[in-house]
Amino acid sequence: MSAAMPRVSVVIPSYNHAAFIGEAVHSVLTQTLTDLELLVIDDGSRDGSLAVLRGIDDARLRIVAQANQGAHAAINAGLAMARGAVLAVLNSDDAYHPERLARLLAVLDATPEAGLVGSHIEVVDAQGRRLGIKHGPRDLEPWPLPHPERSFRRGDDLRATLLTENFWSTSSNFILRRALWERLGPMRPLRFTHDWDFALRAAGVAASVLLPEALLRYRVHHHNTIRADRAGMVFEICWCLAVHLPQHLADRAWAGAAPPATRVEQLLHSIHAFGCERVLAVMLLERLHERPEAALALLDRDEARRARYLAFIEETLAEAGGTEPPPSPRRGRLSGWLRRRG
Repeated sequence: MSAAMPRVSVVIPSYNHAAFIGEAVHSVLTQTLTDLELLVIDDGSRDGSLAVLRGIDDARLRIVAQANQGAHAAINAGLAMARGAVLAVLNSDDAYHPERLARLLAVLDATPEAGLVGSHIEVVDAQGRRLGIKHGPRDLEPWPLPHPERSFRRGDDLRATLLTENFWSTSSNFILRRALWERLGPMRPLRFTHDWDFALRAAGVAASVLLPEALLRYRVHHHNTIRADRAGMVFEICWCLAVHLPQHLADRAWAGAAPPATRVEQLLHSIHAFGCERVLAVMLLERLHERPEAALALLDRDEARRARYLAFIEETLAEAGGTEPPPSPRRGRLSGWLRRRG
């Protein structure tokens, strides 16, 4: 690898995707923009992923193996080693369009106020066959809202829509300035929503831009983390809303861009917690947005409050009879887009 600083550092958190990791790596190394480094952090794979990676010969590729700690930890480890002024993430079962980096770096160069950029997404199946296109917040929403026209989904305000759902869909869709990463700090230890949390933090301090071109291949298959722990997924949704809603609404310049009655109407028709709104209400009463240490403590698996929240969520979901599917496209359908893997 050249001693010169690369323009872009791409980080791939790799975990048990031996069938797909080769394509992911190839999609980075064959970009039309060649001034890059690629760091693959293997997060304790047990399926032959490392053998695939070690068979790839390119001076721009660096492979680091670590014990399994979760996607957020693998991404953080890679970004901490990265040398580029621009940082990008690609999950090990997704792939870049050949011109993705060149197109999105042009957006960053032309938009000084932007900190985070991404694109529309091509959804493919395990064999790489196209299933559809997700045009940002315009379609393939993670859940239906009774009156979307009265919610934050209406209009072109990406920050507002992000308070309803993670339209970025995946950390694979993130390209960001190093300065933004240094300002926000690492991804938090969330199993399902680390990307949504990061995008919400980013939206509070810098502009976000979504290029209306499908420059990312997002793979739908059956080995998704979200199916294993629905209560944990709902807990993290409530946590993100409790932490971020008050912070964004306290931004008078942004929140005041619409009349107060309009903001109330939008909130009433935007917040979705899978029937666990009481969990969200109690988290809001805990004032997690003002108490970052208490918020992070709730993510500790041994935390007693977390256990009580999870038990209540499990009871609530059981009483509802499991009639609402979890928000993941990896069930073989294109509805459900919030999170998919740890």
